[in-house]
Amino acid sequence: MSNILSLAKSYEKYFKIGAAVASGNIHSYTEVLREHFNSVTPENEMKYISTEPEEGKFTFGDADKIFDTARALGIKVRAHAPVWHNQTGAWMFKDGDKTASPELIYQRIDAHSKALCERYNADVYAWDVVNEAVTDAVPEGAEGDAAIYRDSDYFKLCGADFIAAAFRSMDKYSPNAQLFYNDYNECDPAKRGRIVSLIKRLKEQGCRVDGLGMQQHYFGSPDYDELKRSIEIYAGLGLRLHITELDVSIMATFGHNVFPPSAEDIERLKASRPEDIAAIEDIYLKLFEIYRSYSDVIDCVTTWGVADDYTWMDGFVPHDNAPAVKQYPLLFDVKHAPKTCVEKLIAET
Repeated sequence: MSNILSLAKSYEKYFKIGAAVASGNIHSYTEVLREHFNSVTPENEMKYISTEPEEGKFTFGDADKIFDTARALGIKVRAHAPVWHNQTGAWMFKDGDKTASPELIYQRIDAHSKALCERYNADVYAWDVVNEAVTDAVPEGAEGDAAIYRDSDYFKLCGADFIAAAFRSMDKYSPNAQLFYNDYNECDPAKRGRIVSLIKRLKEQGCRVDGLGMQQHYFGSPDYDELKRSIEIYAGLGLRLHITELDVSIMATFGHNVFPPSAEDIERLKASRPEDIAAIEDIYLKLFEIYRSYSDVIDCVTTWGVADDYTWMDGFVPHDNAPAVKQYPLLFDVKHAPKTCVEKLIAET
């Protein structure tokens, strides 16, 4: 395939083109990564359960597979989400038979950050330091921090200060990489306001926060105006922006944004009509048009996966009564060939 048709090379003047990869399949994507991408994100391999399943017992084998491949391809890594409410061992929150104190949790975060940075700093250009710490919906009667932050084990034991602790540790051990806060539903006006509060608090605490990761998982029809407004609001905080987990469900082509989906939407999802699948490409074209128009503040656009043969959306159940169905949410098809919209995206550069 000619370099002229490379998505990453065509977009060099705008932003990096990235993809999330897994240790179990990265080798199958070597050629498409070489041709079309210049950034990779480990999907789960740098989270606590994968790298420190027990305190002080580090297991880097799966992450090493990704870094070895990225190094061979000359691709730098967006290191993803060590501090997250999911995929963290219960040991983090225990001190023998007692619950761990905030100070002990901060020490553990610091030790973990040190170990990751000592091993991977040379190949990392950005960290998603903390992932998804903001609540999706404010609990009834909640006030103050309880109306902003997710009621995770971290928050229950430390309040919001675990976020600052994580950023301070990563700043100490990885001074040359960019530090990001990463979240989803980041264009919802109410949640966006809570994310803004988090960022302002970190800055008031003297933390280095270089950027915001906008996940951009689309299960409903995109609100392009809110996307633009969100980019402007976050950039107005002095942040660099990365699109970090972009993918587009078949449901995003239905022309509305109702979640959980209706019974009618579930049946349509199960049918996976060719015209609905094709309409995903039109959404990508519109999204990239917006991303290009804000390339002065957007430095990277990453899809959550490389090609349609492997996507987390296949196992995602959008409603208790809905089956997991095959989805086609990425820019490359199940055979790793670029979809029609990739050629169009390149032509628009």
